[in-house]
Amino acid sequence: MAIKGELSSAFHCIWDSIVSFLAKTQLGEQLFANKCDVFFSSDIFEKLNSLNKQLQGKDSDLISSKSAIAAFMRKLQLYMNNIRRRAFEQFPCLASVSSDLQDEDLALYAEYMENMHADMQTRFSDLLMMVIPSWVSIPFEVNVADIDISLKEPLIELQSDEIMESTMYGRQMMLLQKYHLLWNKAQLYVIAFLMFYLVESGFSYVSQLLSKARNRLEIVKRGNF
Repeated sequence: MAIKGELSSAFHCIWDSIVSFLAKTQLGEQLFANKCDVFFSSDIFEKLNSLNKQLQGKDSDLISSKSAIAAFMRKLQLYMNNIRRRAFEQFPCLASVSSDLQDEDLALYAEYMENMHADMQTRFSDLLMMVIPSWVSIPFEVNVADIDISLKEPLIELQSDEIMESTMYGRQMMLLQKYHLLWNKAQLYVIAFLMFYLVESGFSYVSQLLSKARNRLEIVKRGNF
């Protein structure tokens, strides 16, 4: 997804050069005839690329991933409404060819995003339906009376820990073994969101470890794991 977003953006930036290079060829004619589609693809893949980056990284987990996906799906609804009324604030590439856009083009793009929204609703249904306990996301603000009785005592200790409140935030403070009972309950929500990124990054580290360019085994010292 990230690759498509970057390629689409690059393709848009050198559009004039590409069209000039392919002038008087069948491919060039077909490309020019679908200019609006290309520019729309550049915009939408850039947004998908941004979402993809939010789902990656060592700090990504189920909570942040759910927030990113839910936000993107709400944005899709905004994009659909704006496209239908020719408001291109979120589509800078498409805005540059707005005079060439026909009503059927806008209807097609809106339908594309509607299908994308439906697909994401199905694909991420488990994640979107997952209920995040308030004591996990905002432990210092939740009312102790509203949580399970087995967690009341450790949560009171956590909320009374002024050092923790001033130096940590949200779910991160529960990584400490001092509050192991809370962590045992909360760890489901802070595990990494399953992405190819984790596999690719791990493979990359191992590849560097085994390459002839490395003369010492320092993978642990690098802090990647």
